[in-house]
Amino acid sequence: MDKVKQIIANVLEDNQKMTADQAAYLFEFKNKEALSLIKNAANELRKDLVGDKVSYIVNLNANFTNICDSFCIFCGFRRNDNEPDAYILDMNEFEPHLDYNVKQLGITEVCFQGGLYSKLKINGFKSVSLLDTYAELLSWVKDRYPDLHIHAYSPEEIEFLSVISGKSEQYILEYFKGSGLDSMPGTAAEILVDDIRRKICSKKLNTQKWVDIIKLAHKLEIPSTATIMYGHFETSYHKARHLEILRNIQEETNGFTEFIPLPLIPNRTHLKDRVIPLNSEDRLKLLAISRLFFGKDIKNIQASWVKQGFEETAEALDWGCNDIGGTLGDERITQAAGGCFGKGVTKEQLVDIITSKDRIPMLRDTLYLYQKEKQPQKILI
Repeated sequence: MDKVKQIIANVLEDNQKMTADQAAYLFEFKNKEALSLIKNAANELRKDLVGDKVSYIVNLNANFTNICDSFCIFCGFRRNDNEPDAYILDMNEFEPHLDYNVKQLGITEVCFQGGLYSKLKINGFKSVSLLDTYAELLSWVKDRYPDLHIHAYSPEEIEFLSVISGKSEQYILEYFKGSGLDSMPGTAAEILVDDIRRKICSKKLNTQKWVDIIKLAHKLEIPSTATIMYGHFETSYHKARHLEILRNIQEETNGFTEFIPLPLIPNRTHLKDRVIPLNSEDRLKLLAISRLFFGKDIKNIQASWVKQGFEETAEALDWGCNDIGGTLGDERITQAAGGCFGKGVTKEQLVDIITSKDRIPMLRDTLYLYQKEKQPQKILI
């Protein structure tokens, strides 16, 4: 216990950065006294760095296809193109949906991610090549709503398109930025240790390629989130190494806007009977250790209501978190894996989570600039 106290004192009192070995050591503790120390330290650091304001965003997730040429054993979303529930986004249906979300709900961000489907063709688009189709989706939105922030296409999708098109990752990122891309999800990271990646997502890009694409995006002034997907075969060391890689990137680029831990939902995946389910303490401890590990480098730590539920998300605000994500609108990936907390919420529900802990709710945009509430537009019929 003395070592736990010393690690915490190094961070809080001496402003030292926690090492990966120290983080791994903290991950191993399960007794209540150690958890209380970690929780209280994370909460203290949260208050010092960001105060009592807790942010949220009004946004829309649009998973444009669930057809995927790849295969990850933790995914319940993927379908083959001949399965009855396989789908591709239909723009004739999506357009009024987007209009409603912008004009009535006041979204400031739309997020596009989907399966890796080499034969993807979107109804209503003129593009022939796959790369142009991805770009047209961006420009289609920007033509209609120039001020809407587009958060799209993970490093995995960038590499996939590079292989298909023969174009470099830099060419693709510059092309997408010119077409309307504003920021990227830092997903497809899972665990940034290749031994683990080979077990859970062997067809995905390796650790170094993920790092290279994220750093390139940041260099091109395309910010991104940072994530971890945990609760499968990783050890405490693997989690700590993952955090270290993310912090090293942030020290070099300062391109991460936030850190979002994503606990595995195994219920409808190939991992259902192969992993021990996470408990609340596992999830909350990771959030707290992340706060202590990143310190000033990544100030925004997000709890995911769609994966943790309202009650645990509220509790996470006492474990170092200062953000609870977005309204999402139509999140499908967690739902497909067996998530049971819904695919979208109202901003009022998010505010209720925040105020239940006597924190100050703050509407934000993707880049963590606080926003004023907008009145819904009148739709003329």
